[in-house]
Amino acid sequence: MTIILTQINKYGIVHGSDSNLTTDEGSAGMGKKVFQIPYLNAGLSTAGVYSVDGEPMDHWMLRFIAIQKSAVNPSLVNFAYDLKDALQSQMTSKEKEFGSLIHIAGYVTENERAHPEFWLVTNIPGFDHGTGEYSSSKDEFAATEDFWHRDCAKNNSQIAFESGGYQLYINGFASGRISYLVLQNELHQLFKHIWQNPSWKFRSPQTVEETEAFLRLYIQCVNTLFLCSDYRAPYIGGHIQTYCIPAPENTSLNCQRASPG
Repeated sequence: MTIILTQINKYGIVHGSDSNLTTDEGSAGMGKKVFQIPYLNAGLSTAGVYSVDGEPMDHWMLRFIAIQKSAVNPSLVNFAYDLKDALQSQMTSKEKEFGSLIHIAGYVTENERAHPEFWLVTNIPGFDHGTGEYSSSKDEFAATEDFWHRDCAKNNSQIAFESGGYQLYINGFASGRISYLVLQNELHQLFKHIWQNPSWKFRSPQTVEETEAFLRLYIQCVNTLFLCSDYRAPYIGGHIQTYCIPAPENTSLNCQRASPG
């Protein structure tokens, strides 16, 4: 397993991940988990099984991204559904048993306005809200858009983003992702206290790159926790991978009228 996250705020989108690959027996090295999709102004990150029909995920995913560039109508929605279908048809039954979670997020332009979308492609239907552990994986994959057509309106994101809020999607090893949420909340309170001292001239992030720096810090804290743990394998750790997508100038967060996709 691993930790992957996607954060959306008014400055842009940040994809993040650790890089460790593991089995229950121990370390399996490091691998690429964050990928750019520049022709869609998007990116993706992957957690779970790290192969498709025996091919390492990094090789398979880079080839899939390149093939999709030549699609008749390249779009984020088509990319997500094509990825779902490709994983469904090409993964072995054994690979599907391990489970897979893939974040896809970027900017979509409609009627000359851009807006962020977040797609989740997975064969894991949910998790236990008490323990945080994922439910058993399924043979079939699903693709859902969870920001623009769901969480944006529900969470009043347009107003929340203007006051420094954000939308976070996080997946991976249960204790790692839960620890990330605890750390982020506690450290954010500490930083708010520091930012309130005007004589120190520190402030909250004001660009997507500055947001990325804080997310790297939070992931590094989780990596450090796993350095001092009694797990059978270093499930989270290694180099931190990130990819920033600045919000286009024509971005709108008026999602109140967005219809389900």
